[in-house]
Amino acid sequence: MTARGEDVLAWLESAIAAREEAAQKAAALCGCHPSAPSWSFQDGDGPTDGRILVVNDPHPEAKRKIARRWNGTYDGLFMAQHVVFHDPVSVLRRCAADRKLLELHGGRGHSCPAYDYDGDLDEFARFYNHEVCPVVQHLAESYGFPAGQTSPSKGDQVT
Repeated sequence: MTARGEDVLAWLESAIAAREEAAQKAAALCGCHPSAPSWSFQDGDGPTDGRILVVNDPHPEAKRKIARRWNGTYDGLFMAQHVVFHDPVSVLRRCAADRKLLELHGGRGHSCPAYDYDGDLDEFARFYNHEVCPVVQHLAESYGFPAGQTSPSKGDQVT
C-alpha cells in the first residue's frame, strides 16, 4: 500500500481509537458497572426525571445519577437526548462495526461500487492495495477527515 492509503488508514485507526477511549472513560464509573453501559433519559418532573441515568445501575440511589437536570430548557433537553443516543455502548458498537468495514475495504485489493469519472455508478470498481476506496474515504469523513482529501495534511486533527 502506498503512503497515501496507509496515511488515511492510520488516521482513521487513530480516530476510532480516540472514540473508543472516550467511551471507555465515560463507562468507567465505579468499576462494578457493565463495561459499556447504556444511558437513558426521561423528561418529566419526577425525582429521577430530567437526568441522564445508567440503565440497570447497580447503585440507583441519587448520588449515582448524573446530577444535572437537563430538561430545564429545550436546549438542555435536546442535548440530553443527543448524549443518550451516543452512550458508551452505542459508541463502542459503532467503532467495532467501522473496524469490520476497514477489515473488508482497507489496505487490500477488492471490488466495490464507486462513481466513475462521468458520475455514473460503476457497480464493480476494482481497487488495488495502494488505493483508498470510497467506503474508506466516506468512513474517514464521518470521523472528521476533510471531504475530498486523499491524505492527511499537517495539522489534521482527530475530532
